[in-house]
Amino acid sequence: MTDSLSLISPGGLLSFARTIEDFTEDPYSMYRAMQSEAPLSRVGPNDFVVTDPQLMLELFKDHSRFSSARCLEGQVPIAGAAREVLADTLFFGRALINEAPPEHTAFRRTFGRPFTSAAVADLEPRIRELTAEMCGDLSGRHGFDVFGELAFPLPIKVLSEVIGIPDEDRQRVKQWNDQWIALQVLQMPEKDQVRAALSVRAYEDYMRGLIEEITSARRACLLLDMVDAIDTPSAVHDVNDVIVAARMMIGAGHDVASGLIGNAVALLIETGRWEALARNPAAIPDFVEETLMLDPPLQSAPRLVEESTELHGITVPAGARVHLAIGAYSALEGKRGNGPHASRHIAFGYGVHHCVGAHLGRAQARIVLAHLLAAIPATPRFDEESPPIRMPGGYVFRSFSSLPLLW
Repeated sequence: MTDSLSLISPGGLLSFARTIEDFTEDPYSMYRAMQSEAPLSRVGPNDFVVTDPQLMLELFKDHSRFSSARCLEGQVPIAGAAREVLADTLFFGRALINEAPPEHTAFRRTFGRPFTSAAVADLEPRIRELTAEMCGDLSGRHGFDVFGELAFPLPIKVLSEVIGIPDEDRQRVKQWNDQWIALQVLQMPEKDQVRAALSVRAYEDYMRGLIEEITSARRACLLLDMVDAIDTPSAVHDVNDVIVAARMMIGAGHDVASGLIGNAVALLIETGRWEALARNPAAIPDFVEETLMLDPPLQSAPRLVEESTELHGITVPAGARVHLAIGAYSALEGKRGNGPHASRHIAFGYGVHHCVGAHLGRAQARIVLAHLLAAIPATPRFDEESPPIRMPGGYVFRSFSSLPLLW
């Protein structure tokens, strides 16, 4: 990826090239321009972005021609030295949760048990306890970094407890997971790719040891549930499936939940609605849905093209990758709620691969907003001397690296 974005349509170079910084700040103006000029745009030799809402829904449903099974193989070229390190790892392995039915359906029944609405309701008291613990006494403070002190650590703590990762290992597991994601989506020098590849190997070795320990001790957690499901009709084939699933859950589950929390708080302040929502906390669930519509934490879902297909007059060859721009779906003017299968948003995906952690993500955002609205003693504002910082890029996850508030 270069420092600027050049998009090609059937008619040639589009007129709305932007820098990466522009996109990070406001992807939605670009989405609107893309939809107007080229709802299917080539963004690389073998990559396309879909911004047309109805086409997105169609491709989400067509998982035979547009597959998510190999979307964890990486979206940037892997250098030879790094590829050698990864050769005996699961980096290029397929995640059962991304397979097409019926295999996906069977695995999801096991994988999704802690994330049903009933299971998440049982988790909510613990989420409230952790939220209060991480915030401390805000009445005696005049500022708070919502992202660094709460939105980032809370979801990884919750997920670690569900999955079975010990507290003392949580930070390094998150660091390993971040390296795994970076290797997929970031252009890095070869030496950095090798370093990330070595961390992938260390991560997998750790997970194998942890699974052995949990299985031996029969410690109740999701890792044990998945191991117990091996060789049953749940479609868990072996320990490798468990490792890949856990890694994916930590990556997607943490980044989506932390992004949703940060985006919701920022939207609340930007729209000047803090006091109104504080007076009417019953409206918090609706505000969370509004955030998911207007500024979703997951901006794009990749799909591998299994057979050559013509879309919007462009032949998309087999082996290409199409990126379904989730952030464009409801943000496009005049497109909200249109179409026979439309909803207010598709922030958690659409169809059989709808995010299994959607209930948990919503619950954490609701609980955090309710706590902050009640605990912060005055209407907060952004810190002008230390303004919010968005995570760079934003093509897959749209989130913050810091979100300081003052009051």
